[in-house]
Amino acid sequence: MKAYIGCFGSGLGHTARMLEVARSLRRRGADAEFSTSGEAAALVEQAGFPCNRVPLADVRYSAVGGFEVSQSLLASPVVLGKTYLQVSREVSNIARSGADVVVSDSVLSTLLAAKALGLPAFTVVNQLNLASSRGREGPISRAVSVFTTSGLGKFWQLSNEVFLPDLPPPYTISEGNLWGSRVRRTRYVGFLTPTVSGPPDSVVSDFAEGGGPRIFWPISGPAQTRRFLLGLALECARLLSGEFVFAISGGDPLADPTPRRIPGGWLYGWCDCAGSYFEACDAVVSRAGHGTLSRSISLSKPSLLVPIPGQPEQEGNADKAARLGVAISMDQRSLSPSSLRAALRALIGGDYSRRAAALSRVASQFDARRDICDALLACAKGHRAEPVAPRP
Repeated sequence: MKAYIGCFGSGLGHTARMLEVARSLRRRGADAEFSTSGEAAALVEQAGFPCNRVPLADVRYSAVGGFEVSQSLLASPVVLGKTYLQVSREVSNIARSGADVVVSDSVLSTLLAAKALGLPAFTVVNQLNLASSRGREGPISRAVSVFTTSGLGKFWQLSNEVFLPDLPPPYTISEGNLWGSRVRRTRYVGFLTPTVSGPPDSVVSDFAEGGGPRIFWPISGPAQTRRFLLGLALECARLLSGEFVFAISGGDPLADPTPRRIPGGWLYGWCDCAGSYFEACDAVVSRAGHGTLSRSISLSKPSLLVPIPGQPEQEGNADKAARLGVAISMDQRSLSPSSLRAALRALIGGDYSRRAAALSRVASQFDARRDICDALLACAKGHRAEPVAPRP
């Protein structure tokens, strides 16, 4: 059996979780081929899977990494044009690949191409609408949310089944982007977090044995959103070097993976051994992307979350994690060495770790890799897995 997997190429989270599925398929005697864009394509190629590069159709961000609603709408004709080009290329790519089944992680073009070719298709998505749980949307944002909830939902329903890589209610992290959707044939499969990590280097041992509380700061997301936060991370590490030990990852898969010493800890352009840092740290500072947050929860680590400003998905994730008591959410504009110190002291000295451990036990009851692979393999053999659609 061969699966063709299309991943949304903005940031690395979509691709990282689908690499987990691809590796599981390979262990079960199946094969996989990918399509994605930019840095995500480099991640696939580094993992040893063939990858078709397609143009990225993404939203717009400001100079300080904020989500720009108005600029994104102005650019919508360009995005639509790229989406049309994606569909055309995906039809050709999928036909040439000889795939038996198609998987789309949040990519509409891959799903449409699969249906045009008459192939079974599955979707993995943790965002069925763009509503923010903060309730501060203006009229433009509300219009976008209505369109995605009612419009794009019709397209996702073309899938044989829609997998939601999250926990079921009441623990759903992306509740603001999943609850209330009328998309049918959905199933919560639990977190789909990376398990593959390079071997720990000598710096990990130094970090694990550091004198102060150990903070892992993996910077993630689209390149435009990382630069500003990296500058803040370096400043905070320098000014708080007497109290905390930091390991910071710049999140660029094309960067040098060699760590270098900085005031307050270490800096990686790209951290091959991120899994070791997640395990060794006392707390995580990160954006509120679903992949990084679910990884922190799975390893019982409390988080300080700094969502991309104005990005509905991340704001919703951060709000829910804070309400579950496993994270503190902070506006990027309020982030400073003094506010970071106070938040980290609260995280490490309070009940956040205990609540994160409790939620980790809930997450451990699911096996997203197994369930997704079971469905793909059964479909390829001509069997139909019965969908489960738990909705609040």
